[in-house]
Amino acid sequence: MADVAELVSRIRSAGANVFIDKGKLQIANSRKLPAGAMDFIKRHGKQIATFLADEGDIEERSAIMEHDGGIRRELADSLARLLLAHPPQGVDPSDWSWFVGKAAEIIDRRAA
Repeated sequence: MADVAELVSRIRSAGANVFIDKGKLQIANSRKLPAGAMDFIKRHGKQIATFLADEGDIEERSAIMEHDGGIRRELADSLARLLLAHPPQGVDPSDWSWFVGKAAEIIDRRAA
């Protein structure tokens, strides 16, 4: 499957949108999508829903860091993605946790 972020971006650039409503994947303005797109979206709905849930978590965490922490939005977005990311394959979770903690420290110092 194509990168889910890229797929969602392409859907949105076509003038349509995908979102979660009451736990179900919904598609707005589906008539603006090219032929075959709806079938592709339905086949990969689970991956898209997971991406959208993560995207919402990132937005929320980023907004909190920006508002409460005084971090510029660009930094807050990057840190939120990092905080919510899973360790890359082959990386020990404790090493990943240390890395993410150090990244947060750097951004905190920069914000101060």
